[in-house]
Amino acid sequence: MNRKQLYWAKYYTYEARQKDIGWLHKIIESLHEQLELGKPFTQETITVTKRLIKLITQEEPNTQDIRELYRLLKIYKSVRNSVWDDIDDMCKYVEKWHWVVNIWETFQNVIELDIWHGYEYQRYSIKESLIAEGKFIKGSSSIDHHGHIVFKLEHNLEDNQIKIIWQIPNETVIPDEYIPESIEGIIDGLLKYSHLQNQALTSLKITVFNGSYHEYHSRESDYRIAAGIAWMNALKTAEFIPL
Repeated sequence: MNRKQLYWAKYYTYEARQKDIGWLHKIIESLHEQLELGKPFTQETITVTKRLIKLITQEEPNTQDIRELYRLLKIYKSVRNSVWDDIDDMCKYVEKWHWVVNIWETFQNVIELDIWHGYEYQRYSIKESLIAEGKFIKGSSSIDHHGHIVFKLEHNLEDNQIKIIWQIPNETVIPDEYIPESIEGIIDGLLKYSHLQNQALTSLKITVFNGSYHEYHSRESDYRIAAGIAWMNALKTAEFIPL
């Protein structure tokens, strides 16, 4: 697909990464202070932060290592974000890096994700297909918002993965620049439900096929929020089956 380069790609060159590493060292310092207080998950978070620093300081890091750290941080974020705000910051950083080096240049409107690989969870899939719609449309005196996304959930029992298909016909519906945040919002919604219900959702086909945007009011984050709202709406009536 002939898409424009992600605007944040410039922040992930080797030179840019070296200039923007101080925030991680501050996280390490803060974590060592919390370690003495016995705050939960501290040592694990230190280990993950050091892992990210190591990748950032490599001139040509292994893209598979970035992919694996992305998957790990998505799990951490869903389980531990209430404990560590820093995990959210690291997750967003690695999300964007992952899109730059592993997805965008070869993106053919399909992402396959085995998010639960290596984890011992009871796995579930959806029983019946359903449509999920989420709208985050809000006006205010300062900042207006417009995020709107519609996707179809189907079980895909022949494949033990999550397949996300971007089937938006053209950029007049949802511009390409909102694809990453929309998809990450879908993944976050799935992980949030899985954590709260202790049900690892997988073997799913998720097809994004409709939505809308506003030329002046839409922002990337609006679509992440809209995707989460779509999940909440869908799960009110959804039934799941164990695998």
